[in-house]
Formats: sequence, C-alpha cells, structure tokens
Amino acid sequence: MEFCSKCGSVIADGSSFCEICGHAIDHDTQGAMSYVSSRPATKEESINLCNTLASKYASYEKIKEEIHDLEFSVKKMEVPSHPPRYSFFRFFWPFFIIALVACFFSTLIVGFMFISVYDDYGEVLARAAGYLSIPIVLIIGVIVAKAKQKRANDKLAENEEAIFSRISTMRARINELKTQQNQISDELQYYKDLIPMNMRNKNSILKVKRMLELSQAETIEQAIEMVMHPARI
Repeated sequence: MEFCSKCGSVIADGSSFCEICGHAIDHDTQGAMSYVSSRPATKEESINLCNTLASKYASYEKIKEEIHDLEFSVKKMEVPSHPPRYSFFRFFWPFFIIALVACFFSTLIVGFMFISVYDDYGEVLARAAGYLSIPIVLIIGVIVAKAKQKRANDKLAENEEAIFSRISTMRARINELKTQQNQISDELQYYKDLIPMNMRNKNSILKVKRMLELSQAETIEQAIEMVMHPARI
C-alpha cells in the first residue's frame, strides 16, 4: 500500500497522481519512502494529513456504529430453529360451544314444530334433530378449523421468509462494512507510531489541526503534544 508523500492519503494502485492533492507519485521511490512520508515535513502537509485522518477516523466510527446497530437488529430478528405454529385446536374449540347451542335450538325448534302434532313421535324427532346437529356442526368445524389453521401458518411462514431475507441482506451489509472497516484500519495502522491511542478519533485530530492552523504548533507532533498536555502550553 502506497501513501502520498505530500498529504498522506492512500494512493490507488497504478495511479501517477494523488487523488486528494494532485501530487505526482514516483513509484520507484514511493515504497521505500512510504514510512517516512507518513510524517509530514511542513505545516501544510500536517494540516492535509489531519484532514485525511479526521475523515478516516470519522468513517471508521460511523461504520463501527452501523455494524453494531445491524448486529443488534439481526440478533433481535432471528427466528428460532423450530418456529411456533398455530394448533388445530386453537380454531376448532369454538365449534364445541356452537354444537351445544345448535343441539339446544334444533331440539327446541323441531319439538315446537312436531310435538303438538305427533306427540311421542314428535319428541323423538326433536331429540334426534338435536343429537344429529352435534356431529354435523363438528364436521363443519373440522373443515373450517383446518382451513383457518393452514392460512394462519402459511402467513407465519411467509413472514418468516421475509425476515430471513432481511437478515440475509443485513448480514451481507455487515460483511461489506467489516471489509471497509478492515481496509480503513489497515490504512490507519500505518500511522500508529504517529498518533497516540487516545488521540485516534475525529475530534482529537481536528483539535490538532486547529493548533496547526492557529500557528500554535509547527509540526503535527508538536500539535499532538499540545492537545494531549494542554497544561504545558
């Protein structure tokens, strides 16, 4: 990986100019001098490097936060290996009550119609109508309950497929972000000897840049020291 000797930005493979500052790149000497070039020699180079580092640290933190949010969402959305399904009885049990009600009203209606006409025969007919209504209602209940159970479970399965699809998309995005994060980390690793651990964030680098812009420091090392130990100023 090559870096611009003027602003410290990463140089694309095969590029003859820095995309950030336009500085011409000498590939014959760039690799050998890459470590030295990470330490800017002038105030202008230091300010340019601060801009580059602030941007990279901000991007790194933004990616890190997005990865955390996506991983939390994936964990919250995960479907168990044996997802629950609606049982047949959930839709069938009301038909027991309907069957009893149907038995009562069938007996009452048939009895009202025939007992006064056929006496004992009418009573038997009323009871038969009441008893017969129970299996009829229950058979209808089985058919209706199975249809409702299938529709409800199909809807659950459809929702689970949608969740699986979303999780798959989110995991692909997480992998993409982690690749970007690793790339930025590799680039920032190049400056680990220049930037102290507690200064590796956007706000600290902007403070360093401010010191340089106000001419309170001439080099990035001086500016870093002043930001880390303001009492010594």
